[in-house]
Amino acid sequence: MPVSDRLRRLPVDGGGRREIAIGSILILGLITLYVHWKAGSNSATRPAVPPVMISTATANSGDIGVYVNALGTVTPLNTVSLTARVSGQISKVEYQEGQRVHIGDPLVEIDPAPFQAAVTQAEGQLARDQAQLELAKVNLVRETDLLNKKVVSKQEYDTQVATDHQSEGTVKLDQGNLDMARVNLAYCHITSPIDGLRWLAAGRPGQHCSSYGSSRW
Repeated sequence: MPVSDRLRRLPVDGGGRREIAIGSILILGLITLYVHWKAGSNSATRPAVPPVMISTATANSGDIGVYVNALGTVTPLNTVSLTARVSGQISKVEYQEGQRVHIGDPLVEIDPAPFQAAVTQAEGQLARDQAQLELAKVNLVRETDLLNKKVVSKQEYDTQVATDHQSEGTVKLDQGNLDMARVNLAYCHITSPIDGLRWLAAGRPGQHCSSYGSSRW
């Protein structure tokens, strides 16, 4: 309400009251003007708020590692001690102590050169005896024909049959030796059978290890 309207509504017969009322209204008006002026000056001089820096990242799903620092004994769910199944010189150690490995990861390699040579030798022996077996079968066919013509004796024919069977047995023996040589060659490469952490290594490159000996991985 304007101050002039308030003055008109005041009674005219109370001189003292009218002056007090007019003074109070003037004081309230001055206070109101001062408050508005102060608020405007504070908002004008208030420093601007700096912008907030926001960084973004792509959300990914996965496991969150929970680590606890404490003293105690850790008991693994699975423990495997690996030993060499062939004897030889260690040529490679392909893991670090405490490294996490997975099934099939290479761990240790034993020098495969002697075992590769054994495979080559077994392959040559098998090829030679297979040729002898083929010759024995050809001779058996020939002896059978001569026996039917009564050119050779039954004893000579039986001897050729035995030779043929002997050659077949030799070829099977050579095949077994070749398979064993290949197995020993595969044993030169020791891999992890489970997922887990590797412990202390018992051997280093250049050291000799014995089959089923004291070396553990």
